[in-house]
This record gives sequence, structure tokens and C-alpha cells, in this order.
Amino acid sequence: MGLDVEKVRKDFPALHQLRNGKPIIYADSACMALKPQQVIDSLVGYYTEYTACAGRSPHAFSLKTTRLYDDARKDVAKFINAKNPAEIVWVRNTTEALNLGSNSLKTDDKNIGTIITTSESHNSNLVKWVRMQNLGRIKLEIMEMPLTGSFDLEKFTDIVERCKEGRFLASLNHTSNVTAAHIPEREIAKIVHERNGILQLDAAQSFPHRPIDVQKMDVDLFAASMHKACGPTGMGFLYGRYDLLEETEPLILGGETVSDVHYPHDINLLNPPAKFEAGLQNYAGTIASGATVQYLASKSMDKIEAHEKLLSRTMITGLKETFGDKIHILGPENPEERAALAAIDLKGQINPHEVAILMDEMNNVFLRSGFHCTHAFHHEKHLDVGTLRPSWYLYNTVEEVTIFIETLREIFDIMT
Repeated sequence: MGLDVEKVRKDFPALHQLRNGKPIIYADSACMALKPQQVIDSLVGYYTEYTACAGRSPHAFSLKTTRLYDDARKDVAKFINAKNPAEIVWVRNTTEALNLGSNSLKTDDKNIGTIITTSESHNSNLVKWVRMQNLGRIKLEIMEMPLTGSFDLEKFTDIVERCKEGRFLASLNHTSNVTAAHIPEREIAKIVHERNGILQLDAAQSFPHRPIDVQKMDVDLFAASMHKACGPTGMGFLYGRYDLLEETEPLILGGETVSDVHYPHDINLLNPPAKFEAGLQNYAGTIASGATVQYLASKSMDKIEAHEKLLSRTMITGLKETFGDKIHILGPENPEERAALAAIDLKGQINPHEVAILMDEMNNVFLRSGFHCTHAFHHEKHLDVGTLRPSWYLYNTVEEVTIFIETLREIFDIMT
């Protein structure tokens, strides 16, 4: 039996409302997913029932916070099949996780390392590396990606072989937020590890949508956000192999990262993950992150993935049948090979931002327009007005995808 979407939708309060007498069609989950009542209840529970610090005080509120804080780390570790909960580091979002992961690349004035990324990378996986190269701290290799999103293993191997053995980090999109394409992570890991490099995945668009096993993938670092996975905002995590985390420098130091301090020089850092989690934490968000992965697991990631493939087939087939060559859909031709999102080039006929506004006004279809934090890729491909991007999740229906396509057709009829 597949995913019971109507039952799922009952969990999401935002979908219960009408706007101008019509239901809301939320097609912007690649940016921000809606939140189920179970996650909302977890957040409210912390603030109303047991607000306290974790690990600092001996009273009952603090002990409960500590227990649930630790349990959430275990839940995420189990969800992605990490060997050890200590391999999960709490951060604010994928951006912070990727920045922290880059510290695993050892560099100095005499022997700078190389970071490899791809041209369609999100700004979170590009801007910092450009800045580091401009400051002379790294060498940056950017592998150009086609509009289809296909990953050229031969080209990637050539880049890896130009790097100094053991002194490079490949930081790659696991699933692209513009081409919707998935990369062959296991083959990539083999290439990287044959030369003792480090593989880091930007998993913002994969972690919420399909089963993840970091051990089978043989990935070293895995960065994700909770807000794209029906979880709280301002929460994410970095998975890292424990031995790698032991060698990695924190981004921030302060309270909770040390076991003891003596002036002027004696600072004893705690072991991972504590050494990376400085200061007072977002305890409500962390505990709700545990509730988030529990919720997704209860729906089955296999079923969620299968449902999204149905939505993807409906969208890609419907757009092609309706518009033909009037539009261009970035990414793989085969709906089975892509995530349930589509960056659509309207070929200059209509401004995508105007279309997004009309989608909202006409049928409450909420989606994104613009560059989707991939400015460089859009400019490189001469998509200088951006693209229109619907993105679907476990609470969306085939009927909603059809309404999106019909609304887009109406807008074309009016404006072209």
C-alpha cells in the first residue's frame, strides 16, 4: 500500500485553511516545508512544560531537556544510519554545516588544499569557497554542469587526479535544487577515497525525500536542514565520520565546548560533537528535530519517495504535453531520475516572478521564482531573469499538480 496522502494532509494545519474560498496548494517545499502538528506540539511542549538548559542544571526541567536533547541526536543518527550518535553535530542549517565541514580540509600557507564543487551548486556550497580562494586559503575547482544535471564521472576523475593526494574536499550537491538531478554518490565516493580525499554532500534536497544510509554511501560529511524536512527553522545537522570530526576545528568556541580552562594557554576541548556546539543551544528546535525524523519514519521514506516520483511523472509529462517547446524544464528528461521539483525556463515570454504572483492570486498556488540561490548557474546558462520552480512533497496530490499546470496554461493564454 502506498502513502495515504489524505491522512498525511490532516497532520498539517496550514493546509486546513481556505484563502479566497479556495484551498492552498503549497508547491514551495524545496524552499520551506510545511510543519505537521506533531512537530509543532514538540516545539510548544518545550516552551510550555519544561523550559530549561540541557546539561547544566540538576533540576527536573533540565534533566528532561537533556534526555530529549540526547534522544533527538540518536533519532537523527538512526534515521541516516550513522554508526554513532556522536557523529551528529547540531547546527543552524545546511549552510553552517557545509562551512563547518570545510574545516576538515587542512590548509596552511605552504600547502593549500583544493575544494571541488559544481557549477549548479547552491550559494551555500559555493560562495564561501570563492571567498576562501580569493583570500589565498584554498584552490577552487568548479566542474561545469549541463542543464540536464547529468554528472560526468570521467570529468570529475580528471579534476580529482589534479589534486594533491589527501589534500582535497569534494563538496557536492546530493540532489540539485534547480536541475532536480541526483548524483551517483557511491561511484563518486570511490573516486575521492582512492586518492584519500574527503567527500561532503549538500543533502538539503535529498535528506527529506528519500531513504538515506550514510554508511552505504560511504560519505564522509553530510549536511542537511530540518526546515526542508517538515522540521523547525534554524535547525540542521552535520554528519561526520567520528575520526574526521576529531581532527576538525570548530567554527565557534565558548561555553559547552571545553572540559576545562586555565589561563593563559590551557584549553581542553571536549570530544565531538560537544566541541562544535558552543553556547546555549536551540533546545526546542533540537528536540523538535527528533520529532521530525520520527514523523517522517512513521510515514516510511520509501513510500514518500514513491509518492514524489508519481508527482514528478505527473508534472513533467503534463508540462510537456501542454507546452511542448514553449518552455524548457531543467534537469533529466526522465521523471524517474529526478526529484519532485522543476526549474522552468519560460524562454523570455513571461517574467517568472509575475507568473508566481499570478499563480498565487488566481488559484492559491504557492511556488518560487528567481535564481533559487544558484545565481552563477543561471547566469552561466543565460537564464538572467530566473526560472519558475514548483516543488512537491509528501502532502501534495496529483490533483494539485494538475491545477498548477492548468493555471500556468491560463497565464500563458492571457499573457502571450
